[in-house]
Amino acid sequence: MSTQSDHASLANSLKQRVLDGPGETDVALRRRVAERATGGPPIEPPFDDLARQIAEAAYRTTDAHIAAVVTAAGSEKAAFEVIAVAATGAGLLRWQQALNVLSECDDAPA
Repeated sequence: MSTQSDHASLANSLKQRVLDGPGETDVALRRRVAERATGGPPIEPPFDDLARQIAEAAYRTTDAHIAAVVTAAGSEKAAFEVIAVAATGAGLLRWQQALNVLSECDDAPA
């Protein structure tokens, strides 16, 4: 098995665990947040604002974003799950985009 296949398998396992594994938040919400963080359709506030912000520039996430999600999610633990899902979705998208660019380089004439 190649290293790339190993990484793909690990990425899929991570995605399944974060999106579908047991948690404080509903699986459907986690899936919507992850999809939004990858440029998917808008979702209900305040999750929409947080997912978009994490996807675009996580370092600009504010205390207000977090406070709104804590309130909507019902606990800090649930809010952490939402944050982790958005970060995972955005990170896996970037990883896939990088793989696509690398595969295009492999196809380039020497």
